[in-house]
Amino acid sequence: MPISPATDEIGNRPQLSAATEEEAMTLVNRWLHREVGMALNVESATFNPDTFCWHLPIHLAYGATGSLGIVGDIYLHAATGGFIGAPSVTELRHRADALAAARGIEE
Repeated sequence: MPISPATDEIGNRPQLSAATEEEAMTLVNRWLHREVGMALNVESATFNPDTFCWHLPIHLAYGATGSLGIVGDIYLHAATGGFIGAPSVTELRHRADALAAARGIEE
């Protein structure tokens, strides 16, 4: 879902959709919680200046257990806020269910 970069109050300088690690994590966590489920989240983001993208590993975590492991990765373009690469919602749910079952957790 590409998003056009915003401009500042003067209207002549583009603003990045995800200029910081925190902004990148907020965008992805919001999407994960709305579209996939509350047990998936990102805890870190690494910026690659060559691709101008953030790399964010997706964790499956429960309050009682903490992180069970990584179920995928998202690449977020810093300027547009669009996903350059990400597993589908269905694939993420499948991977999360498989990891939870492997760890003996049933919902």
